[in-house]
Amino acid sequence: MHRGWSEATARGDLDALMSGIADDVVSYEHDEPLQHLGADAVREVCRHGLDSAAGAVGWHIPDLRVLVRGDLAVAWGLNRMTAGLPGGGTAESWSRGTRVFRRRNGRWMLVHQHLSYPYDPATGRAGTGLRP
Repeated sequence: MHRGWSEATARGDLDALMSGIADDVVSYEHDEPLQHLGADAVREVCRHGLDSAAGAVGWHIPDLRVLVRGDLAVAWGLNRMTAGLPGGGTAESWSRGTRVFRRRNGRWMLVHQHLSYPYDPATGRAGTGLRP
């Protein structure tokens, strides 16, 4: 699923990004509101992300870890995002991600996601790690 999402992100294919996301997903995204309920809300977050990039968008989890027990699976790692900039070049950001999957009718579906940026303890501000 992660490989498919990465490939769909590179193609800008919103429908493929949504494949495997449960209708009742709960997602804690980078942006407000703090909680996004349901696939429609997550779809809008994904749409906004794809639309806000001037060029190609990339998504990769180089240290992906997955633990499976029965019909539940948990995946986590550092998310590396890249996006084309309006004036050329590429921006890169890093965040943390944890995803919970549940097998429903023989198919794995994302039921929970938590994404967060590291923060600077001195200022209390979140840092995107964004680097042009």
